[in-house]
Amino acid sequence: MQWSHIKTLFILSFLVLNVYLLFQFISKQQEMDIPELEISDMNLDDELDQENIKITADVSFEVPELSYISSSQKEFTASEISDLNDKEDMDAEKSVDNQLVLAEFSQPLEIPKNPTADMISNLVSPYVLDASEFSFGTWNHDLNIIVFYQNKEGHPIYLNQHAMLIFYVNDDNEITHYTQTMVGKANPQGSTTLNTPMTAIGSLLHNRSLKADEEVTDVTYGFYSRIEEEGEGTQVFAPTYKITVNEERDYFVNAVESFTYPGSYTEYFVAMFQENYLRKLTLMLDGEESNANHFISIIEDKIEPFRSETE
Repeated sequence: MQWSHIKTLFILSFLVLNVYLLFQFISKQQEMDIPELEISDMNLDDELDQENIKITADVSFEVPELSYISSSQKEFTASEISDLNDKEDMDAEKSVDNQLVLAEFSQPLEIPKNPTADMISNLVSPYVLDASEFSFGTWNHDLNIIVFYQNKEGHPIYLNQHAMLIFYVNDDNEITHYTQTMVGKANPQGSTTLNTPMTAIGSLLHNRSLKADEEVTDVTYGFYSRIEEEGEGTQVFAPTYKITVNEERDYFVNAVESFTYPGSYTEYFVAMFQENYLRKLTLMLDGEESNANHFISIIEDKIEPFRSETE
C-alpha cells in the first residue's frame, strides 16, 4: 500500500514538472518570436541601406486577401466567333481545339502617338470577346506585340499562354491581327496567409535578383502559374507579386512560398509561339477559308531573330 502511494506521488510530480516545463517553453518561445520578427525587418532595412537600394514603389498597401485558384481552358463557341464576324472590318475564326481565337482587321487600327494603357484598351475593346476580363500587360517592342492579361478575382494572370490577348503591330504602328485565349471560372483553393511586399522584396535581395544601387519602382499583385497544362488540364494559379526594378525589369514573386521567376518576356513569348501557337495554326491549314497561313507568316517573321536564343 505504501509503495502504491509512492508511485502515485512520483507520477503526479512528473506531471506537474512536465506542465511547468511546457509552460516555460511556451513563454520563452513567445518572448523570442516578436524580437526575431523585429530584428528580421530591421536587418532587411539595414541591408537595403547598405546596398544603396531605394524603394520608391508604394509598399504600404494592405496584404491582399488572395488564395490559390484553379481554372481550366475555355473553349470558344461558333456563336462567339459569329458575333466577332458581325463586327465591321473583322474576320475571325477559331483553332481546331476551339481554344484559340484568330482575328484579322481588314482596316488596321492605328495606334495614337504616345499611347497610354487606357488609350490602347479603349481602341481594341470593341473588337474582342469579354473585353472587360482583360487588362493591359505589356508592349513587347522586341516582337512588336501588345499583350493583355486575363483577370481573375479582379487581378491579372501574369504570363500565361492560356489567358492572354495578343495584338500584332506592323511597322506603321498599326494593329493588324490579334489572338485570344481564356480560362474559365476560377475556383478558390482555400484561404492562405500571404507574405508582405517587403518580404517579397527581401527574397529578390537574398537571391541576388536585386542588386546594389538599384531601385524598386513598382509593386503590384495578381496570379502566376509555374506549370502550364496543355489542353483541358486544370491549372493552379498562385497569388504573386510583380516587382519592377529600375522601371525596366520585372520579377514575379510567389506571395506564399517566395519562389521567384524573372519576367523574361521576349523569351517567354517566342517559346509560347513555337511550342503552342504555331502548332495549333498548322493544324488549321486544311481549312479552305482559313487565314492560318497568314498568321503563321506573321509570327514566324516576328520570332525569327530570336530563335537561336530559345532553341
